[in-house]
Amino acid sequence: MNRVQAVRRWLGVAALLAAGAVRAADDPGRFSVIEENDGVISHKDRYYTQGLQTSYLSPDLSGRPFWNGLFDGIGALLPMYRDAAGVAQRRYEYIPVAQVQFTPEKIDVSTPDPRDRPYAAWLFTGLHLLQENDGRSLNNLEALAGIIGPAAGGREVQDGYHRLVGFHQAQGWSHQIANRPGLQFSYDYKRRLVAGFGPRYAFDVIPEAGASLGWAYRYLDAGVSFRFGDALDVDYGPEHIRPSLSGTAFSDYRRLSPGWFHWYLFAGAQERSMFYNVFIDAADSVAAQGLDRRVMVADFSGGASLFFGHWLRADFVAIRRGREFDGQSGDDNYGGVNLTFDP
Repeated sequence: MNRVQAVRRWLGVAALLAAGAVRAADDPGRFSVIEENDGVISHKDRYYTQGLQTSYLSPDLSGRPFWNGLFDGIGALLPMYRDAAGVAQRRYEYIPVAQVQFTPEKIDVSTPDPRDRPYAAWLFTGLHLLQENDGRSLNNLEALAGIIGPAAGGREVQDGYHRLVGFHQAQGWSHQIANRPGLQFSYDYKRRLVAGFGPRYAFDVIPEAGASLGWAYRYLDAGVSFRFGDALDVDYGPEHIRPSLSGTAFSDYRRLSPGWFHWYLFAGAQERSMFYNVFIDAADSVAAQGLDRRVMVADFSGGASLFFGHWLRADFVAIRRGREFDGQSGDDNYGGVNLTFDP
């Protein structure tokens, strides 16, 4: 490649970035992929070992009669979804497919330790209804539905991946939790409290609270996030797979200031009061003695969100989850990468 060709290529790249940066008036839907894995942080396969989720976030639903009728119908039961609550915008997130996997600490034995958590997987789809009120608070109502057990394909996915990359195979998937439906309803509320740092940067605090009810989990949660950067207005934090500090897919790239690169750093914590966790409580279907679930479970998370114009976003997160059952040998550590694209 000669110098003229190189200059032309870099000019083309610069033009692409500039085009993404000036599309503030556009509001397309966006596709996201979330990958969470304990190997990113601990290089171990144990406990919550893998999560994968694909999703689509709609544009602002202003002027869409069907969707606004659905939100208004929900508002008849939930006051925070009514027009009178000061609607800034409404969006939905559709999850075509997602899967989570759980394994015991030792995966190289064919008969797992009955005192350890059992093998389990959940394959699901879902819908989130996201309403921002007054530009400073967010309501997230979600419904997830799928199958828990061998039909969720946890064994096939983990063994296939390990075979592909040359890792050893898990030996105990024949002892996983049996098939059962997985239906989950959750609600979360977030509120942004913002302090400015000069003309460009800002710091915010986002307290949150929520509840989840279903055949997979039943819990109440409360948490808080802290963020610093130049893109805080865009969202309320990156999304994570439930249960976790409940980030959502909500984002409005029209709020990005000019320029092709933006960022923020984040850290937070969430405490959950667990009344039921099928991946712990159903251990008695695998081993007669079962496990004693811990009622209070805390997550601590931190990371960075990077915005490359309007066409690519990358979130990087590390999470430390407290012990979920008596006898667990240590906290659960895993990392996550979220990638979001324009269609």
